[in-house]
Amino acid sequence: MIDEYLANGYQIFRNIIPPSLLADLRCQADIARDLAHQLNGRQTQRIQPLDQYGDRIDLQPFRDYVELPALKDAVEALLGPGYTHGHLHVMGLLVEPLDHPWHCGWHRDGVVEVPIAGRDQEVRDAVDEIWHDLRIFNQVNCALYADSCTWFVPGSHLRSFDLPGEQQTTDDATLRNLPEEYSTVDAERFYLEHCQQMPGAQPMHLNAGDFMIYRSHGWHTGLYLPYQPRATIHDIVSHPDREQVTARWRTAQQKARAALEVQ
Repeated sequence: MIDEYLANGYQIFRNIIPPSLLADLRCQADIARDLAHQLNGRQTQRIQPLDQYGDRIDLQPFRDYVELPALKDAVEALLGPGYTHGHLHVMGLLVEPLDHPWHCGWHRDGVVEVPIAGRDQEVRDAVDEIWHDLRIFNQVNCALYADSCTWFVPGSHLRSFDLPGEQQTTDDATLRNLPEEYSTVDAERFYLEHCQQMPGAQPMHLNAGDFMIYRSHGWHTGLYLPYQPRATIHDIVSHPDREQVTARWRTAQQKARAALEVQ
């Protein structure tokens, strides 16, 4: 599994959440899902961070998830000591939109934070410096209901350059503003084809209780469907050296964004 994670950029721990904890998490996740739509609109796709909503949600099941021995052991066996998989001040819950499909666009974490026009040599050098560091770029989707929303390009995390046909689409206006005559089915098919057009893309099928860890600077995206209930814990796997490792990268990002604002 270690070799698979390093080579493919993702690993799934199947059925690692025990049924009793899964039931408790679902109970509070259903409340959180309703709260997300109440606070942020019917088309919202997440509520985050969860610790801001402790007055509305019982966070104890999520604390139990953070302390789950099987998950702690699995993450440590995969990455080594010092890594943590659960952080209530970061953790969110991914939920389905209520009215029509939604697509977040293809992207790579660490790159998408700077607009394409601002990716100068300093930004590229800073990203390349940390690209293969396992202490960062580890992201989590833990499904409380069956979830096939996430698409990923296995192996794309191994290179900071893009191959022909690989293109960031988070800012693609066509994904946000489909023609008015598009039905819900038309939109779903359009978004599905957009996922399939990325070379090497695969849907990541998670059963309830599956924990997926993936290298988030590999190409990935999400296709959300209103008829598929979603309550998926979204978090990072963190390391104590994270802030130190990413200091130059964050500085380069801030400079690049500031320069764009001046223009």
